[in-house]
Amino acid sequence: QEFSDPIKYIRKLHSIGEKWGIVRVVPPKTWKPGFHINPDTYQFSTRQQHVHKLQEAQGFDEGKDYTLAEYQNMARTFEVDHLLALGVSTAQKNSEQAAKDEAERSREIRSIERRYWQVVTTGSPEIVVEYGNDVDSGSVGSGFAKDNKWQSSGPGGWNLNRIAVLRQSPLHHLSKSIKGVTVPWVYCGMIFSSFCWHCEDNHLPSINYLHKGAPKVWYAASAEHSKRLERAMKAHMPLLFHREPDLMQKLVTMLDPSTLVANGVPVCRGVQREGSFIITFPRGYHCGFNAGFNVAEAVNLAYDEWFPYGRQCIKRYREMRRSSVFPHAWLLLRYAEQRRLEKVEGTSAVADPDDDVMLKRELRVVFEEEDRLRSKARKAGVERVLRMDVVKEDSSMRKEYLHHRKIADPHCKQCHMCHTHCFLSYMTCFCQNQKKVVCLNHIRYLCACKPSNKALFVRDIDRRFFNLPIAKIKIS
Repeated sequence: QEFSDPIKYIRKLHSIGEKWGIVRVVPPKTWKPGFHINPDTYQFSTRQQHVHKLQEAQGFDEGKDYTLAEYQNMARTFEVDHLLALGVSTAQKNSEQAAKDEAERSREIRSIERRYWQVVTTGSPEIVVEYGNDVDSGSVGSGFAKDNKWQSSGPGGWNLNRIAVLRQSPLHHLSKSIKGVTVPWVYCGMIFSSFCWHCEDNHLPSINYLHKGAPKVWYAASAEHSKRLERAMKAHMPLLFHREPDLMQKLVTMLDPSTLVANGVPVCRGVQREGSFIITFPRGYHCGFNAGFNVAEAVNLAYDEWFPYGRQCIKRYREMRRSSVFPHAWLLLRYAEQRRLEKVEGTSAVADPDDDVMLKRELRVVFEEEDRLRSKARKAGVERVLRMDVVKEDSSMRKEYLHHRKIADPHCKQCHMCHTHCFLSYMTCFCQNQKKVVCLNHIRYLCACKPSNKALFVRDIDRRFFNLPIAKIKIS
């Protein structure tokens, strides 16, 4: 019964995930999603990975195009020599035999794991593999059912085509599908193919399901230790990070867990087997490799406890001058609005009053920071405060407003300096740089004109709807 509500189930695991970074979930035996990929017609492109250079951040080359059947044959042929060298059996076992030989299979995985890290850390011997990663399930196809024949509620919510946009997930408010975030990516792997250390976009949680094939070996560091992991990576590879300060964002660099542990970073290890999920948690770093041919699928999701992590991520992206996937403030307001309306209409399924307290606390933090920045702009001499929705900002953008208590769609400008979404406010000047806008953290980089020639544009949101104090700065 607990398994019937995916978001609620994952939220119960949040405190564990915060501590360890990842959690493995084994579904009930009655949960059978099937495998909806035809190996003979499913076509995708691969990327070449030089396993012996994964500590050199060289990126991945273009591989070949395969059908899944062709890729499986290639992967099986490739792994035979490596497994025989390790004394690992290459015979295919049925599920009953695999269950009986679980202890033996665990030893085999340990042997493959030792070999993998030996190659990564020593750079020898040279091993090149192909990984069918980030295959777009929206255009190529998903391992899960896409029609309504398989239930869309209850346990069917674990279908990765649906879980990101369930009503309990804030991401269901996004008006457009986002590949890899709300639309799953499929991963066709072979022995030693890797996914390097990284955090998810906007520090979102994610969920990965292993449809079929050999296990994945995962490593994770929790949000609490993420900064320590970054320092350890930079200390171990100073020249690489000097050349590319944003190297951690490129998903091309490995560092063995033993080195991280030696630098004070606790690392959690997990083995994901066929038919099980791995859930990653906000701001946690994770990486891993495949122990043989397999097919997996992954997507992001969100829930209430993610919002503070998402807010901190926007601050981090601003420092990195990196754009976020969507405007965080908009999603928070939209989700809070939904919850407020459900409560008024008596349709809310939220039983825990702490959830409302959590959302209100996040709203208060966001608005207090916004008010602080607006006051700072006024003290700098900016006199005009204008409402966004009464100014024709761009003929290609539709009017944005608060209408019938509905928060507008997330169309907004981006800061010229840091690329952050200016959903709540921005500043511009009525000089020749009028099309250039900045967020309120970068007003001094706008132009050299007098403050009196500049204007602060704000989104007029009735905060009383959220039981919050009204804005202190009045619109001109």
